[in-house]
Amino acid sequence: MSLEENKPLRVAREDTSEAENRLIEAVQEGDKKAFGQLVRKHQKRLFRFVYGLTSSFDQTEDIVQDAFVRAYKAIGTFRLGLQFYPWLATIARNLAYNQISREDKKESLDKISEKGFDPPSGELGPLEQLLDSEGQKRFYVALNALPAKYRTVFILRHFEDMDYNQIAAYLKIPPGTVDSRLHRARKMMVEALKDLLPE
Repeated sequence: MSLEENKPLRVAREDTSEAENRLIEAVQEGDKKAFGQLVRKHQKRLFRFVYGLTSSFDQTEDIVQDAFVRAYKAIGTFRLGLQFYPWLATIARNLAYNQISREDKKESLDKISEKGFDPPSGELGPLEQLLDSEGQKRFYVALNALPAKYRTVFILRHFEDMDYNQIAAYLKIPPGTVDSRLHRARKMMVEALKDLLPE
């Protein structure tokens, strides 16, 4: 599996707030409670992002926890003025890609159902209309079946709400490549789910 080089980047959908900057400064000065606030602020969004990459509840839990641990250990290297979430998400994405490289097996629908995970739908246009539980499971199975390079752009666009230029900068690929990969990802998703989509 060919994966893009992953390094911390500036890109995000919203400007870093002064409040978050103050939290990061406090963490850099040894305030563990401040880091706890950062965790609470970003954990749900990070969980959704990683789950989209792995489609495994257990793996996602482990990766998200590991990402926060690594971020805490490396927080001294974080440059104030950059955006925290993309830096954190890059750590998590690298961990997820490492996991994907080590394990090709996917978690069964039964396991996902047993864990009772109800992932958020995101703004996915007609794909968002898969509201029943079986349709939602099918959606995540189809998403996980996409090759990593297509799955990543799909998640960044629809789950993270990044625009094409942000995705291009984040993945270090041309915007045209983002466009073609996203088009291909959507086409594969629609093909996989065509029996569930409205006419």
